[in-house]
Amino acid sequence: MSGNTDKNSSAKSIGILGGTFDPIHCGHLHIAQAVQQQLHCQEIRFIPCKNPLLGKKAIANEQQRLAMLQRALIPYPHFIIDEREIKRSTPSYTIDTLLSLRREFHNIPLALILGSDNLAYLNQWHEWTALIQTAHLVIVPRAGCTVTYNDIIQDLIKKHQTHDPALLLKQSAGLLFVAAVKPLAISSTAIREEIAHGSMPTGLLPSSVLDYIQEQKLYQ
Repeated sequence: MSGNTDKNSSAKSIGILGGTFDPIHCGHLHIAQAVQQQLHCQEIRFIPCKNPLLGKKAIANEQQRLAMLQRALIPYPHFIIDEREIKRSTPSYTIDTLLSLRREFHNIPLALILGSDNLAYLNQWHEWTALIQTAHLVIVPRAGCTVTYNDIIQDLIKKHQTHDPALLLKQSAGLLFVAAVKPLAISSTAIREEIAHGSMPTGLLPSSVLDYIQEQKLYQ
């Protein structure tokens, strides 16, 4: 899947949603739709990682995860698959991805979408202080997740938070915005476990993705 972007326009922003997508599910799509509407994103880039640096190895291989993304995003013309991390031979550090996007899109606002649980340990990420210098941070809540922020993250929030999404369109980076998203209680882990136990998680992910999982006998 591909898309064309007017790189000279700063009227809208580019949303960035990274993850393993093992598999992609309705929760991912729900977040992307909500952020796109609130920030007037010209596109949301789904960026699958080669393998998560801080988690377990992906079960589906790279091509299978890409295939599931391709099927899931067909109904969404403004959702784009970005393969730069899959193709990268070095570790998939988020800052490297953001710097690559910044070189490509110049001064267009970039909005990195993060779960509130990821924000809680953001100071453990590689070159984490450079993230907000390169993109806005858009925080979305996680269902059933109560998050406590340490002093470092609280200081980051205090310095950079805005409650006005329009401000994210007026500068290319540097703000933190908590999106109004009602989280769905769906997780890739729970979907994989349900399939492993012989159940089909109908309604938790697009039917085209579920069909592909069955064809490939994934997660069984």
